[in-house]
Amino acid sequence: MAYWGGKRKDAMGTLTHEFDRFQDEFEDLRTKLVRLAGDTMKEFNDSPEKLAELKHAIDLRLSSIEGEMTDLGKQLRVQGSKAAGKVEKKVHEQPFAALAIAAGVGFIAAKLISRRRS
Repeated sequence: MAYWGGKRKDAMGTLTHEFDRFQDEFEDLRTKLVRLAGDTMKEFNDSPEKLAELKHAIDLRLSSIEGEMTDLGKQLRVQGSKAAGKVEKKVHEQPFAALAIAAGVGFIAAKLISRRRS
């Protein structure tokens, strides 16, 4: 059981780190867009060509972000599949332990639900 807990902590740590990195990058992007919007308002009055260049730059960045999000989704699916495979392997190796854990979780869930309805 300790082995599963250690892996879960590692996975949660990795996922938390990736999510924090995503939030930081998103905040940086938001800051840049706000700054860019201010600059654009100034430059738009001077040159419509600059607005077209800006639009192109934003389109390129958004395409890049979309690609990164797609890649991240693929990575998460792969990691999820690997984790599911490991769980399945453990269940096959130790079916009685898996059954006992499932029964315990079911019992606790039933108690919580019955408390909630009372």
